Parts: sequence; C-alpha cells; structure tokens
Amino acid sequence: MNIKRLLYILMFLLPFFGGCFTFQQNAKQQVNNSKSNASDFSALYNPGSSIVNPQMTAFVSSADEADVFFRIRTQELRNALANPLEEEINVYLRYFLRDASNFHLADTASLRYTFEVTKGEYVYGHFKVALGERIRYKLVVDFANSRYNIKKRLLCDIKNNPGFNDDKYIVKNLSDEVLFSNVIAVGQDVRVLGGFGTEPTVNVEFYREKKYVAIPPYLGSPVNAANIPDSVFSYTFGDKLHLSESGLYAFGSTAKNEKFGIVATGNTSYPSVTKVADMLEPMKLLCTEREFAVMDTSNALKPLIDAFWLGLSKSEKNAKEQIRVFYSRVALANMLFPSSVEGWKTDRGMIYIMLGPPTVVNITPNSEEWIYGNGEQGMMFTFENNSGIRNDFSLLRSNAYQSLWQQVTATWRSGKIFTVSKLNDE
Repeated sequence: MNIKRLLYILMFLLPFFGGCFTFQQNAKQQVNNSKSNASDFSALYNPGSSIVNPQMTAFVSSADEADVFFRIRTQELRNALANPLEEEINVYLRYFLRDASNFHLADTASLRYTFEVTKGEYVYGHFKVALGERIRYKLVVDFANSRYNIKKRLLCDIKNNPGFNDDKYIVKNLSDEVLFSNVIAVGQDVRVLGGFGTEPTVNVEFYREKKYVAIPPYLGSPVNAANIPDSVFSYTFGDKLHLSESGLYAFGSTAKNEKFGIVATGNTSYPSVTKVADMLEPMKLLCTEREFAVMDTSNALKPLIDAFWLGLSKSEKNAKEQIRVFYSRVALANMLFPSSVEGWKTDRGMIYIMLGPPTVVNITPNSEEWIYGNGEQGMMFTFENNSGIRNDFSLLRSNAYQSLWQQVTATWRSGKIFTVSKLNDE
C-alpha cells in the first residue's frame, strides 16, 4: 500500500475514534468547514465552555507506567450540583492513550470518582496508564457527568523516550502535594522527584529572570545568544529546594539543550494578577516604549496605570471592563501555557491575551493550529514544539500577520476589547 493511500485511509477513519486528531492543510479550507467535536480542541483554552476546568499532569514513574494526577476546584463542583444540600458528586472519566506518531489507540479505560464538596479548595484524583518503551503518547481525558452538565476534555503529552525526558520529573510541595504548574512563587520550598532512568543527583542551572520583550507575530524572533547560566549547583532528587530568586531553575542538559525547568516568579498571586507591581509588564503588549518607560520609572505606578486605561476608553466603566478582560486573559495564559517563562510571556500567551480564545484548535504530534474567525476573514496561527519539552511552543511568524495585528492593537487602544467577532465585522 502506498503512502498517499495510507494517509487517505487514516484521515477517513480518524473522525470515528474517540479523542482523535486531524491534519490541517491550509487555513482557508479549515475556516470554511464546520467544527468537528471529535477533532476541535478549542474548549481546552476556553474555560467558559465548561462548568468544571480540571488541571492535569503526568509523571513517567517506571519503565512501563505513568501516573496521571488531576484536581478540580471544589467550588466548581458545588456550582454544578442542583441541590446545594448535596455533599458528594460523581465524576466519570474516560481516557484515550494514543501513539503520537500514528494516533493508534494504545489504551483506554473508564473510571468513576466520588468527591466530597463540603471542604477544601480542590479535590484530587489519580490513575495509571501502561506505556510502551521509546514511545511518545497523546493522552486525551474526558471528564463528564451528564446529570450535572459536566463535560470537559483535557489533553497532555506523555513521553517514554530513553535518556532525558521532562515527563520523568514531578514537583511537589513539602506537604507532598503535586504542583500542577512549573511556575512557583519565589521564596517557596519544593521537592523535585525523578522517575525512571533519572540520576539521583543532577546539576541545576539557574538563569536569572530577564525583562520581557514584546515581539509582534509579524516580526521574526531574535537569534538567541548562547545561554550561560548565572549559577550552577548540585541537587539530589527528593531534597528540599528553596527558590530564592526569580528565574529559571533548569534540570538536565543534552546536546539538544533539553531541560526540565521550574520558574520562580515574583508574582506571589500567580497565575492571577492582583498587585499593581505585576500589572505593568503585560502592558508592553499595548504600550508604546515611551508610555511604558514613563510608568516603569515612576514611584506612583497605580495612578499612571489607571490613567493609561482611562485614556484609551475615555470612560471609567469601559476602562474597568478592559482591565478585567485583559488581566483575566493574562491569568488564563499563565494557567494554560507555562514553559520556561510565565505563560503570558510565551507566543501562545501573547496571541491568547490579544485575540482571546481561538475559534478552532487542531492538534498534531508536534504542533497546534489556532484558527480565529470564519470565512475569508479567518486567520490561522501555527505553533510548533521542536524541542519536545512540555508546553514549549513557538509561533511560526509571518509578515502576513501585520495587518491583523495592527487591527487588534488599534481595537484595544481605542478603548474596546478585541474578540473573534471583530474579524468578521471588517
């Protein structure tokens, strides 16, 4: 059987498999097609599409097995209950483990969890999946309870490759609770555990936090000079690690410069933005260099930030709404896209903050395609993960985005909030 015929058969069969993926040939073709519930993962990045929004992380703990941990906000489960006097709720989980190279189904199972909803900020769950050696997987997990209208799909990579693998590390606090983000407030103490095949002791490279530079999607990324760590120290897995300074703590190093990293952030309310000092830097997405410099050198930051937003909309009501939406998107980007930097500083974070949740998300083994809008006005952004490190996606930049980006920026600076509908209004 030739390759073209095989690809045709695969593309024909994929929509009939749970948790499947599609290939995207060109933006116009996808924009003109209706969304497919089987292949469209846009709900991943749209918390408003579901009553509950679990968080999930995977840890390759042995040669042939991975532990998958998840948590759900207790308040979200309470909100789902029809009777406020109910103290328990069932959540049904079904997972599909697929070989990332060919999407063949490797494992699937259905599980049920009963959670108490009367105390605690989160409820926690855990399950195991069987792995094959030297295989990279896509794990699709559906959380559901039709009685309470609970329906949410999550997706994560699980890699069981030999040698370095960032899925062979997991971070916990000193109370032995799994941390679902690699971005942690500076000054905290954590423990890093190494899974199958990791050395007991490793060198940790520390890279001090750098100032964020906002680069529009129509400009090429600057060529990064060789990264030289600010310091290097030895760490034994399981020991206490004190995050004393803001920056990247990188574990592991290979010829491809692969690393597992913990990011220590000065934003103690991360992923939210609640302090005035943390509000300024994301404004680089909207400010001119001169506007930012004036605020950055001021000893009275809050009045200047308020004046900036009020100056855009000329209305206190509109300014408050712009601030609410902008920083809500910053917080969501922090939750969804953390990598070697805070989530809002990534390419996906930048697009998410400025344009909002994408209309359609297509997933391939090493990339994501985000489509905004419909018809001729639709626009697609492609993000590639070339390093294989979790959440490490870079935008394929193009000068074709210049007109769109000018429209997006002009909308925000005119006191309005950019949404997908703006694309089709033009």
